[in-house]
Amino acid sequence: MSVHQRLLAAVAVALLTATSACSNDEQVPAEEVDITTAPQDLTWRNVSGLEVPTSREDGPARTSPPQGYSNTPQGAALAAANGQAALATAPDSTWPDVVRTVTTPGPGRDQWAQARVLMSVSGAVDESVAPTFSGFKVTEYTPEKAIVLLATTTPPPAGEQHPLLTAYPVQLAWTGADWKLVLPTQNDDVDAAEIDSLEGFTTWDEDD
Repeated sequence: MSVHQRLLAAVAVALLTATSACSNDEQVPAEEVDITTAPQDLTWRNVSGLEVPTSREDGPARTSPPQGYSNTPQGAALAAANGQAALATAPDSTWPDVVRTVTTPGPGRDQWAQARVLMSVSGAVDESVAPTFSGFKVTEYTPEKAIVLLATTTPPPAGEQHPLLTAYPVQLAWTGADWKLVLPTQNDDVDAAEIDSLEGFTTWDEDD
C-alpha cells in the first residue's frame, strides 16, 4: 500500500460528502464571512513526516494533540488539516487521546476507533513521498459547523511524471469551544477525488 493510500485509509472515515451535511438550519450568507483568505501568520510544522499548516492567529494553540482554533472559516480549515494529519499519524500509544481531542462523539467515531484497533502505526512517513496539504475551499460555513474541501498533492509514483492532486471534504462542528471533525459512519461513500488544478481553492501561503 502506498503512502498516499495509507494516509487516505487512516483518515477515510473522517471524510463526509457535502450532501450529507446539508440541513434546513439558517446559515450565515457567504458574503458576510471571509471564506477565501488564508490564515494569517502561517507557519508549517512537521508531524511524523507530514508538513501541516499552523497559524499563530487561527490555531492550533496547542499541537499535541492539535486543538485551540479561532471560530472562523480559517480556523475550521486549519482544524480540518491538522485533524486529518493527527488521525493519520497518531501512534498506537496516543491515538485514543488524539481521536477524543480532534473529533466529536458519535457512531462514526466509534467505528473509526474499532478500525484503528486493527492497525499499527509507528515512525514517520518518508518525506520524499509524503502527501502535502496544497489548499482548501470552505464550501459551507456557519459559526457552528463547516465543510472544508482539502486539496492534497502526492508525489508521482514510480514510472509516472506528474504528482497526484486530489480533494476531499471534511465536516466540522464547533463544540466545546473548538472546531472538531465529525466522523461519518462506514456507510458513507466517501473518497478523495482527483482534480486538475487548484483553481477555486485558497492556497495556505498567501504568496503562492
